Amino acid sequence: MTRIWIAGLCAVALFPLTAGTGVQQPKPQVPPQKTQVEVELETKKGGRLGLAIAPPALAGLGEDLVAKDFKAPLNRDLEEAGPFALITGVVPGSTDAASYPAWARLATDWLLASKVEKGAGDEVSVEIQVVDVKAGKPVFSKRYIGRDSQLRRIAHTISDDLVARLTGEKGVASTRVIFVRQTAPGVKEIFQVDRDGAGLLQLTRWGSLTLSPTVAPDGRLAYITYKGGTPEIWGERKRGQAHSKLYPTTVSPQGHCYSPIWSPDGKRIAFVQGDRRGNSDIMILDVDSGRVKRLTDGGCINTEPSWNPNGTQVAFTSDREGGPQVYLMEEDGSNVRRLTFEGNYNASASWSPNGAMVAYVSRFEGKFDLFVHKLGEGKAYQITTGIFSSEGPAWSPDERRLVFASTRSGNMQLWTTDLSGKSLSKLTELTGCQSPRWTRSR
Repeated sequence: MTRIWIAGLCAVALFPLTAGTGVQQPKPQVPPQKTQVEVELETKKGGRLGLAIAPPALAGLGEDLVAKDFKAPLNRDLEEAGPFALITGVVPGSTDAASYPAWARLATDWLLASKVEKGAGDEVSVEIQVVDVKAGKPVFSKRYIGRDSQLRRIAHTISDDLVARLTGEKGVASTRVIFVRQTAPGVKEIFQVDRDGAGLLQLTRWGSLTLSPTVAPDGRLAYITYKGGTPEIWGERKRGQAHSKLYPTTVSPQGHCYSPIWSPDGKRIAFVQGDRRGNSDIMILDVDSGRVKRLTDGGCINTEPSWNPNGTQVAFTSDREGGPQVYLMEEDGSNVRRLTFEGNYNASASWSPNGAMVAYVSRFEGKFDLFVHKLGEGKAYQITTGIFSSEGPAWSPDERRLVFASTRSGNMQLWTTDLSGKSLSKLTELTGCQSPRWTRSR
């Protein structure tokens, strides 16, 4: 295993509290614990690091609450994070320095000890210390402060911080998925859920068809709503402000609009505008000025735009050569070229966060499966198989997984998968879910 050395760090992370709450510096060590450890077996870029997680020391909080809202989420987050291999089995009963050689013999690289302590009112603090047991040195220590209702979020943040310490890239445990859910016949609204399926939150309450959510880099939400009778783009002009109409800006627009998606710079929205002939084209809206630019004009159906990470290119679906296929073009509409050639129905492109891959769906025998096209190789790889349909792929911010809607559990739920298609996980236990978007910014 490749060894990765990290300099030690002490810090304090605060979650929202009532005014006047003080912050103390972390204690130098977490007390030794009797240990039953759990561990993760997935890898990222070939480098797994053995991580042992000792049961947390408790002060003033119930064991059941901490086990459910802190220990279980932390173990699951780190188990799914990628770079760690969690250690299980018979383990040493201590986490003090004298026990480090015994931990090392179990292939432990890092040992994580924690203390969860009740403060005044509903305040809670979580202190962690991670030690490189082979070097006998601390690699990370931090104190997190919040409310007892925020233990799950604190666990997510700890996981993300440890991934960042090891890989240089923040983990995705604290990320969220925005999606559409049917709430009544003819009514769909936008919802938000944590990456682990907890924390369900309804974001819109228009009582109409509300579709196609998209999230700007700063967390602003935009979407299509039919609340006025015809589809319009609504959302936030500034983060946290009341939602308002973003397009059309005139009383008589040229045609109905669909499929908005924020540009990576958060200044523009690519969307689809239809005409009376049944055709549609990709348009670009400058949000501040309200100016609109047409990118396609092919007398066909051009739809489902998706930006590359630096905002210089757009992937989209078009039937210009017959059946729907995925195409690429520059941000000004030039240099249109076809991406997909295998299969007669390919759609719903989603550009990966680093720009090296495009996910899409391909229809075969009446159902859709997920594919990923690796641009550097010029090859596509099938991700999902089976008798169930998988639709609307979107990338995780770390590019390790895809979220999508599928009927594999009987009704349309949200699922995630790794790029091998072997690690499938159901995200929601709801009905009528579709159009997921995975984001760090909300």
